[in-house]
Amino acid sequence: MSATILDGRGLADDLRAQLTAEAARITAERGKAAQLVLVAAGEDPTAALYAGQVARSCLRIGLDCALRTLPATIAETALRAEIAALGARADVDGVVLLLPLPAHIHQRVVTEVLPPEKDVDGLGPRNAGHLMLGFPSFVPSTADAALELLRHAGIALRGLNAVVVGRSNVGGKPAALLFLRERATVTFCHSRTRDLAAITRQADLLFASTGHPGSITPRGGRLSPASARRARSPHQPDADPPHADRPELTTVPVLLGREPRTSRAAFHAPCGARLHPYSPTGRARRRRASRAAAGRRYRPPHRAPSPRSAPRPG
Repeated sequence: MSATILDGRGLADDLRAQLTAEAARITAERGKAAQLVLVAAGEDPTAALYAGQVARSCLRIGLDCALRTLPATIAETALRAEIAALGARADVDGVVLLLPLPAHIHQRVVTEVLPPEKDVDGLGPRNAGHLMLGFPSFVPSTADAALELLRHAGIALRGLNAVVVGRSNVGGKPAALLFLRERATVTFCHSRTRDLAAITRQADLLFASTGHPGSITPRGGRLSPASARRARSPHQPDADPPHADRPELTTVPVLLGREPRTSRAAFHAPCGARLHPYSPTGRARRRRASRAAAGRRYRPPHRAPSPRSAPRPG
C-alpha cells in the first residue's frame, strides 16, 4: 500500500462551494449575511495570519467578518467585558478569540463568558466539556479539519492505532477526543515522551500538532523541548512525509499549504440548522440531557442544620 498524504485543498474547495450556496440561502431568509467577529489582543503575527485567512474565506463564502484589534496592554477584565458584550449582540452570530493572548490574560477567564452557541472555535469551557462528554458542540478548527480530511479520503478510524503528537487545547486534545469518538485507539505523545520514534512507528494514523515544523521526520519523531527554539513558519507542516519503512502509514499534517482549517472556521459560522450544532431542532433534546447530567452531578451546598434536625446532645 502506498503512503497517503492528505492534502486539504480539494476538500476546502468543495466546502467553499457548499457553504457559498448555504450562506446565500441564509442571507435570503434573514435579509442579511451571518456575521463572524474576530477579536485580537495585541499584534501576534500568527494570530494576524489566521485572521487574514478566515476573513478571506468568509469573503469568498458570503459571510460578514469583522476584526477587532485591541491593545496588548488591555486588562483581563476589559477583554472579558468586550467578549461578553459581543456574545450578547443579536447581530453577531459567532465570535473567535484569536490566540495567543498576552501573558497577563487567562484564556479561561475570557472565554467562559462567551455563549457556547457563539463560541465557533470551540475554545470555551462549555464547548470543551461538551466535546469531552460527546455532546453536540463546536470543535477547534484544526482538529475538526483533520477529521473531515479523513472522512473525505474515505479512511475509517474504527480499530486504527492513532498516535497524536501534541497536547494543546486547539490541536492534540480535541483531535484525540474526535478520534476516540470514531473508535480509534489513541496514544498521546508530547515533549516529555520517551522514545517517540518507537511509538510513532507503531501508528496506523499519525496526527502531529506541535507548532514546530519538522517535529516528525521519516526516521521517527525528534520532538524535544529544544524544538521550541527553532524558527517556525506557519505554512510548514509539523510532520515530514511518512516513514520510509512504513509506506502504509497515514499522516495528517495539520498545516499543509491552504488546508481546510480556515474553511472549517468559516464553516462554523451559523449557516443554518443543518450545519449548526446548536440548531433549534436539537436544542430541547440537549437541554433535557444537560439538565439530567447536571442533576446527577449536583451537590447541594452545605448548610447548618436547623434546630429541629440538629442532633440532640449526649
